[in-house]
Amino acid sequence: MDRKESILHFYTHQVKPARAKLMDDLQHTLHTRYTELTAELLSHFRLMIQEVSDAQKLGAKGPIAYIQYSMLRTELLGGAMNVLVEAYDASWLLDRTPIRSFYSSHWAYECLERMLNGLREELPHYQGTVTVVELDRIMLQEAALVNRYLVHFIRRSCSALEDFEWNSLMDLEQIFEVRVGEYLDASECVFRLDRRNRSIEEIGEALEESDGLEVMYAHFQGLDMSEMECSDLDFRYSRFDRIDMHSTDFQRCILIGTRWRNCSLENTDFTGSILYGADFSGCSLERAVFREIIGEVGHPEGLAQGPEYDALNFENSNLSGADFRGAHLRGAIFRGANLTDTLWEGADVEGAIFDDAERRRGLSDTFV
Repeated sequence: MDRKESILHFYTHQVKPARAKLMDDLQHTLHTRYTELTAELLSHFRLMIQEVSDAQKLGAKGPIAYIQYSMLRTELLGGAMNVLVEAYDASWLLDRTPIRSFYSSHWAYECLERMLNGLREELPHYQGTVTVVELDRIMLQEAALVNRYLVHFIRRSCSALEDFEWNSLMDLEQIFEVRVGEYLDASECVFRLDRRNRSIEEIGEALEESDGLEVMYAHFQGLDMSEMECSDLDFRYSRFDRIDMHSTDFQRCILIGTRWRNCSLENTDFTGSILYGADFSGCSLERAVFREIIGEVGHPEGLAQGPEYDALNFENSNLSGADFRGAHLRGAIFRGANLTDTLWEGADVEGAIFDDAERRRGLSDTFV
């Protein structure tokens, strides 16, 4: 084989399977070390906001609108495993005096290093036509994949921020976000705190005029949104706190990773919506309609392209009279839920978690 053919063979027969192993390694690391890694991240986060608070008390920094985690490719090439963390004011990337720190994401880059070490062992088989220079190129290519797991991990860990007493920690803008991405490149919101006192009319206008940005990664709290028309919108990773949403129409919505806390969702219609990783634990969902929703745990249709979705969570929720006919619920969590008179015909509940086997058998005879 000439050099071009060797490189093609290397990527097809070595890099492609190594990439699949990298995703398995990253997922396994997060699964087995999640508690430890989350504690490390939150410890660093608290130190960061303490530094911000100290600067604010000295008058050296105003209210904070963003804390951003940025992967540094130059650091990666140099063998470091650090992520730049910056606290910005409302001007964001134009802030000329951000508070800076570094978070060590060694757990993620150790997985990448294991992948590269495995590929390095295969290089002698290519008799010099594929060199170690190619490994640097692969490292930079796979850095984007590693960053997707970093986004996934920090988003999950940021659920702990919901319980923070922010007013006693540092001065914030009305809208505060934690974001993760690449340095001076695209980033994604993983936590949002919206303290604006908006009326339901303003919320309704925002939904009607939404170009997608208003409701993605949003934070809604303390509102009466009952009987609203919210169908066909993208609410991915939004958070709903203490909201009355009975009889609201959420048909055909994208509700990936949404979190619902202390929400009244009686008679709410989620028909045909995508609910990967949504968390309804503790909510009132009497007679709610989940017909033909999609919310399996893991990868959609088994295609591994990045982090797995968490299980759809209904733990300790009231699902009396709810309609799950035709729903895709593989791996969903129903532990502690009230499932009286729930409809299940045609639902896929393979691997779903119920209180016990006896209750599982007593729910219905219509499981498939």
